[in-house]
Amino acid sequence: MTMGTASTMAAAAEALGLTLPGGSSIPAADSNHPRLASASGRRIVEMVWEDLQAARHHDRPSAFENAVTVAMALGGSTNAIIHLIAMAGRAGVASTSTASTRSRGARPWSANIRPSGKYLMEDFFYAGGLRAA
Repeated sequence: MTMGTASTMAAAAEALGLTLPGGSSIPAADSNHPRLASASGRRIVEMVWEDLQAARHHDRPSAFENAVTVAMALGGSTNAIIHLIAMAGRAGVASTSTASTRSRGARPWSANIRPSGKYLMEDFFYAGGLRAA
């Protein structure tokens, strides 16, 4: 229920468009989890029929810069940067463009989530989650 690595990377994956919108902050015990799982299954089958592949659509430096911005704005886990640089490398995006995002000045802090903040991920979800941030 804190902004640890799992929650941070879920938000980054959502920012990259690799998950269904709104799913990254659903609390574990919330009834939206089974609905998200079913919707994800339906969507992946549709994507197979559409021949839609993430590798063809997430190879832009701006996509990874956006994911870094989301992770930083949420006060996310510091090792998210390492994971995003690795993901960018696998996608053929120069890691220097992703790493340089860190040095482009301060990012707005959008969520006051533990461990660095006051609230739980559950509070973030019920306040609107990533789409509201």
